[in-house]
Amino acid sequence: MTRFYRSGQTTHVFDLCSELLQRGHRVLLAISDLNDVVYLQKIKTEGFPHILTSHRESLRKQVAKWGPDLIHNHSSHTLPTALYLGQQLNIPTVTTVHYLDFEPVDLLEQQAAVVLISREMREQFQSLQVPTFVVENGIRLTPLRTRTKRWRQRALILAQSTPEKQENFHCMSQSLLSWGWEVLSAGNWRLPGVKNLGWVHNVAPLVKQANLVIGTGRAIREGMAAGCAAWVLGAYCDGLVTKDNVCRLEEANFSGRTSKGRFVPSEAAPFLEQPEPEFFQALGKFGRRWAQLRFSSLRMVRSLEQVYDTALAQPAKLPR
Repeated sequence: MTRFYRSGQTTHVFDLCSELLQRGHRVLLAISDLNDVVYLQKIKTEGFPHILTSHRESLRKQVAKWGPDLIHNHSSHTLPTALYLGQQLNIPTVTTVHYLDFEPVDLLEQQAAVVLISREMREQFQSLQVPTFVVENGIRLTPLRTRTKRWRQRALILAQSTPEKQENFHCMSQSLLSWGWEVLSAGNWRLPGVKNLGWVHNVAPLVKQANLVIGTGRAIREGMAAGCAAWVLGAYCDGLVTKDNVCRLEEANFSGRTSKGRFVPSEAAPFLEQPEPEFFQALGKFGRRWAQLRFSSLRMVRSLEQVYDTALAQPAKLPR
């Protein structure tokens, strides 16, 4: 269950559904507020059953007829309905927490298990009195034609811009353009000189054509998997992902919260003003190897299967 978001969170849910199907599970997706034709077509192409209504009674009837063993919720907006369905069907519910400021936290206490997407979240939710697991987001690892990506001075900002991110995005975009980079934006970030592509549903072709991917969270994972150097930039800036800092940056899900700094052109210039192709290609090769080791959706699903086993081994937690 989830509400539709035009972000990596929805992509995560879709990939999870597809991977579970490939593992032999039965999967039904209940997604509310889906108002994007392309995403709807993707659901149909992937071939997993789905329900688009958010009406509780209609959901109850359809879900009861389908007969699940467990409900895995991914949104705070759908959590109350997930708990209602769990009570009505007498089955456990599990919720994945995708962000630190998740509300309402008290409803998480009624879950059979809670999934956190980063190690950083452990402290934030350490008071929960339910089984809690850290399962980092996985992505689909597509084959690369060559081990070393052809060099081009092209940067891709892969992000949803918010007021908190705009100063950093503006400063970095202006800096890259002045240093001779071609800058593309997949999302809603716009600036003269930056080629804005709007909302892109399949970012894989874009990422494969870039040598630097800029963003946070899933964008960094996608960039590394495609053999790109990755620069963590959102409301905060953590800079390039390297062998020396990848473990620390991954702990906070490549959010920028490791240093909580801002983008400073003078600090970025040694890497970006006169970029060395060999350096960026080496970062890309490292990122690809790290993604293969850490980021696969199969690895994620195997961990979630253990969470499901834990949830199914205990009685459903009923709303108070």
